Amino acid sequence: MNSPAESRRGDFLDQVIADMDKEKFLTEDFIVNLIFGILFASFESISAALTLALKLIGDHPSVLEELTVSLCNSY
Repeated sequence: MNSPAESRRGDFLDQVIADMDKEKFLTEDFIVNLIFGILFASFESISAALTLALKLIGDHPSVLEELTVSLCNSY
C-alpha cells in the first residue's frame, strides 16, 4: 500500500524532478530552461491578448465608452 506522500501527485515541478532519475534528458539545466520557457510563453500570450484588446478599443471607440459606462455603473 502506498503512503500518503506516494499517492499524492504534486505539481508539474514535483513530477519533473521525480522523473529526473528515469529520463536521461531531464537535467537540472533542462528543467530550469523548461520552466523559464513556460513562464515566458505565458507572459507572451498575456501580452498578445492585451495588445489585441487595445487594438479593439483603438479601432472601436464605442467599446471604450461602453466599458467606461459599465465600470462607472458598477461602483
